Amino acid sequence: MHWTDIGRRIPACDRLLMLGLVISCAILPVKSANILLSGGLNDGSHFLSIVPIGRSLLQKGHNVTFLVANEYLQKAVDFSDSKLFNFEVFDLPGLKEKNDECSSHLGDIVLSKESTISQQKQLRKPLSIIHDQACRAVFEDPDLLERMRWYDAYVLDVVWPCGIFVKSYLERHRDTKDISIAIFAPMVPFPFIFEQSGSAFMPSYQPIAVTTFSTLTSFFERCRSVLFYFLTNAVSKNIFLGPYKKLVSDYELDPGLTWRISEHVDVFFINSDFSGEFPFSLMPNVIPVGGVTSRPANLLDDDLQDFMESSGEHGVVVFSLGSYYAEITKTHADVVDLFIEAFSRVPQKVIMHLKKLPSKKLPDNIKALPWLPINDLMGHPKTRAILYHGGNNGYYEALYHGVPLVVMPLAGDQHDVAVRVLSKGLGTKIDKNGLSTEHIYEQLNEVLSNPKYRATAKRLSAIFRDRPMKPADTAAFWIEHVIRHGGEHLRPPTLDMSFYQIYMLDIASVALLCVMATSFKVIRAIRDCCCSKNRLKAKRE
Repeated sequence: MHWTDIGRRIPACDRLLMLGLVISCAILPVKSANILLSGGLNDGSHFLSIVPIGRSLLQKGHNVTFLVANEYLQKAVDFSDSKLFNFEVFDLPGLKEKNDECSSHLGDIVLSKESTISQQKQLRKPLSIIHDQACRAVFEDPDLLERMRWYDAYVLDVVWPCGIFVKSYLERHRDTKDISIAIFAPMVPFPFIFEQSGSAFMPSYQPIAVTTFSTLTSFFERCRSVLFYFLTNAVSKNIFLGPYKKLVSDYELDPGLTWRISEHVDVFFINSDFSGEFPFSLMPNVIPVGGVTSRPANLLDDDLQDFMESSGEHGVVVFSLGSYYAEITKTHADVVDLFIEAFSRVPQKVIMHLKKLPSKKLPDNIKALPWLPINDLMGHPKTRAILYHGGNNGYYEALYHGVPLVVMPLAGDQHDVAVRVLSKGLGTKIDKNGLSTEHIYEQLNEVLSNPKYRATAKRLSAIFRDRPMKPADTAAFWIEHVIRHGGEHLRPPTLDMSFYQIYMLDIASVALLCVMATSFKVIRAIRDCCCSKNRLKAKRE
């Protein structure tokens, strides 16, 4: 019997019912949510890191809105697919000028020979002031606060988590419930994220961020690691939550927000993948989405494409210090000259990202531009190596495309990225404190001339790409998940335990006391026994 004959035998009313059921089954799982994303305060790498998550949510049928400062709105809408997104805007006059001042100062700080911790300390105060003022600008806009009531979820960069404080305000003063929050940390794994999420950080084998530690083997390395763990945790808590302490009291928010955000966060995303990371354990509310910005390369414009193709069999080297640190190319011409001189000695052609183009004529093999499509250049078959500052996004983009790296870490977690590059055999490192034309040339030439780096990059790229979902889609899935179900079932019990309970120090202490007490009794019994024998022997004599 043909299936059409079966169809004819089903009454018309039943066929309509079945059609309705099919349509309802197709529609039921698709619920469009309103989701607000905040990728920091400007158009730099933190903002660009969170855009792919927004794009993936958009493809799943959700309404996606970005929270941006008014002075950066024009830049924010100047990316592909931006017309498909909505934008919430807060106004803080002079924000761009303040950020530019910090960026200019940053170049002087990172090229100094001070320690990384000292460098961070110099920037902490001005950045804290900016973060506090920006969040207050949101609170002082009642219309914006009213609109923020109606979002189902906030996805926030950990560096500017203002949305968490907004959520607390709306819950306490506007009777708003059920706003899910996802925190995105674009840097290497930070102890702060593990502490806030309740996921154990083990300094016995897990490298501490901003310390340049890799695998820990000796007793003294592990001692240093434990000390740095407590120090880094205390400093990080002050960096990430310190700017908002007064905000908590001024707006009568949850007092616990001065030291912990975990009560308001459903899921944490870390920009890390075990193909390029040291292994460690995670709780279910911490989701690795390393390489969230990685994607296939788009076609280059004609000018760049012609330059790439003209490189012949030698190929091309790409130089960039990223969106924040590229200011160095404007303020330190002497540093740029060192790189230009070193690049002039290699047979490859070189594309340089320079915010300020040099007045003198560049060597024939060098092309300089004020902006580069880095990901598209990485994915070009002519690209032989990337020389860059060690940003975490760039690390995973290079891993995705299988391109060797030469890293010159300048500040923060870039030193940790450099450790990963060296440990994985992906490339070499340039010491910023020993910069010279010869040093730059030697490290670059080692990567270009030794095929092992490219072979390693291709092998790790294959591992990185072998996954069920793209990183951005993984993030989108878990955002949908906590919107539907909340995040309580992902919440680890460690958040309700003290440090000594988590690491069973209380049990170890009791066990030690029992051993000591037992040992004392055994020793005393042996001593009494010996004394009794001695007394008995003395009586006999």
